[in-house]
Amino acid sequence: MRSYNSRRLLFDTNVVLDAVCPERPQSKEACEVLRLCNGEGDMGIVAVSSLKDAYYILCRQYGESCARTSIEKLTELLTIAPIGAEECDLSLHGNEPDFEDGLIRACAELNDVDFILTRDARAFARSKVRAVTCAEYLEIAGW
Repeated sequence: MRSYNSRRLLFDTNVVLDAVCPERPQSKEACEVLRLCNGEGDMGIVAVSSLKDAYYILCRQYGESCARTSIEKLTELLTIAPIGAEECDLSLHGNEPDFEDGLIRACAELNDVDFILTRDARAFARSKVRAVTCAEYLEIAGW
């Protein structure tokens, strides 16, 4: 049995979608990381804006009922981090080319997150928080 250090993980929108859509390229890895957040010690965090975006995409792909069920299950496994004025200000004055990525970075930094889980690590290259894919995180965590 390995020693385990609990980490705070922020799920980017693309990873949230990977976790609930089995046909997406990194679904298996996203689900495995979610499992680590459900009883293995890691704390999974999701920005409320990511849930909103995922809901919109899921509604378009699968319908409203499926979208609600998926978001409900995610909220049972992940801690929801609010996005407010401070995150907006940090994003607006940050160096990301994309406002949404800036919000995620600000949310991660303000919530003492250890890793941003994403499929677009380049978007967070200047973040104080390390951005990795789910597969990379599983390797780091020793799984």
